[in-house]
Amino acid sequence: MSHEPRTRAYVEKKRAEGRNNKEIIRCLKRAIAREVFTLLTKNVEVPRVDDLRPFRQALGITLQQVAEHFNVWLTKISRLERGLTRDDQLAQAYREWLETSAPKS
Repeated sequence: MSHEPRTRAYVEKKRAEGRNNKEIIRCLKRAIAREVFTLLTKNVEVPRVDDLRPFRQALGITLQQVAEHFNVWLTKISRLERGLTRDDQLAQAYREWLETSAPKS
């Protein structure tokens, strides 16, 4: 209530309505619940990763080379390729790197 700007603005608005701290906290909890519910029920597009491994293999690039290029553990790349972990930024950077590594036709 004292640090986050959106929360401070909300608290000031509720104080202007004449609410006390206990009521403001109740209202804050409800506002947070509404926001979380919206995030949980919102459809989110999950980027494809199932084509990364065949693409890498077709280019003759090893997992070790990918891991060294992105300075991450080899298992992180392997798990990303198999869809066991999700890292959208790494997946996008990996895809772009593979596309630039592909021979030009």
